[in-house]
Amino acid sequence: MNNFGIEILSPQGLVFKGEIRSASFPTANGIITVLPGHEGLVTNLKHGEIILESSDGVKKITIAGGFAEITNKNINVIAEFAANSDETNKHKIEQAVKLAKEMKEKRKNFVDMSVIETELKKSVAELKSGIGLKRKGM
Repeated sequence: MNNFGIEILSPQGLVFKGEIRSASFPTANGIITVLPGHEGLVTNLKHGEIILESSDGVKKITIAGGFAEITNKNINVIAEFAANSDETNKHKIEQAVKLAKEMKEKRKNFVDMSVIETELKKSVAELKSGIGLKRKGM
């Protein structure tokens, strides 16, 4: 089976770069799966998981929005937040959600609400991903 390249970037830095067989993305219209030779496409991504299949197995990356540029040879993803799902820490995620909710409730003048909402979405996506991993026994 043919492989193609993918690079996933977020404000935190490079999250993943490598060769894969397929990639599935959460979009506003549902999950799309990309295989080698896919038609060119630029799409918005919603929060959820990117699932990458390679010769090494399946890798899951939690994202909180962004977009993907797909060509017939590679994929470039820019995410508002991205982290390896298997590296998520439930306690840290719960703390981040709690802090984001507290800051949102206070609505201080100097706080940019879009930043708070993005942090909240990121934390919820990570938490859901972490819970899903524990249920599946991973």
